[in-house]
Amino acid sequence: MSVKGHTAPALHRGKKKHEEEVGEHSERWLLTYADMITLLLALFVVLFAMSSISVKKFNEFRTGVISAFSPQINSLQAGGTGILQANSLISSPGNSSAKATISSSSNSSSSNATVSLERQLSRSIASSGLSSSVSVLTSSQGVIVRILTDKVFFAVDSANVQPGGTKILDAVASVIAPIPNNVVIQGNTDNQPIVGGPYSSNMELSAMRAVNVLEYLVKNDHILASRLSATGYGSTRPLLPNTTPANMMENRRVDILILNTTISTSLSSTATSLAPTLTTLPNLG
Repeated sequence: MSVKGHTAPALHRGKKKHEEEVGEHSERWLLTYADMITLLLALFVVLFAMSSISVKKFNEFRTGVISAFSPQINSLQAGGTGILQANSLISSPGNSSAKATISSSSNSSSSNATVSLERQLSRSIASSGLSSSVSVLTSSQGVIVRILTDKVFFAVDSANVQPGGTKILDAVASVIAPIPNNVVIQGNTDNQPIVGGPYSSNMELSAMRAVNVLEYLVKNDHILASRLSATGYGSTRPLLPNTTPANMMENRRVDILILNTTISTSLSSTATSLAPTLTTLPNLG
């Protein structure tokens, strides 16, 4: 009996001691984990303190990433066999050589169209049988149909268009009606003062002659009024000195200027201000 009494307490104490040791061992991993986290935190703090950001390296890295994910970009930049080659006008907006080529081509096309229009007008006027009173020439502004007013166009000190003048206007209208370019009608006189009659000055006479030409083209030849303008210069723009009757006859004229630009003008008895907006003359063949 005494032996059994001593054996039971010994077994109980051994079991309790074993449970305490197991509990201590099961919590030791927390210490190791905490030490590892602390060391990692310290490492990142040191690395952050020692690091410096390089903008150049960052940009190189970014370019590398873009190139890796977008190989097509490099292919386009290197040039290819497509419609738009490398170093084209689009990829090089400042390419002055390309701009000069385009400008030269545009000027050449405009010049060819002007010559074509001049020929068409000359043929049409010749068919009217009154070409001796009319000349067709070119200027920096466009094509000019120059009509001497003494012979067939107007009576002396009159602004009414005579039958011979209407034939010339019809011939001109047949050529300019299909094209969009604006037309300026310019009346001019010599420097002889007007005596009597309905007009008080050469300026007024030249302006009314230009206006009557404009009205005829609109009413009879159906030219759009929005394309036409009339100006009167009086004796301020002589072609020749007003020293002889022949010179004075040359100065009495109406110029029909077909502009190589589209302009906005206002009707006036004096020269109007021209504000050009480019419209190239069409090629009339």
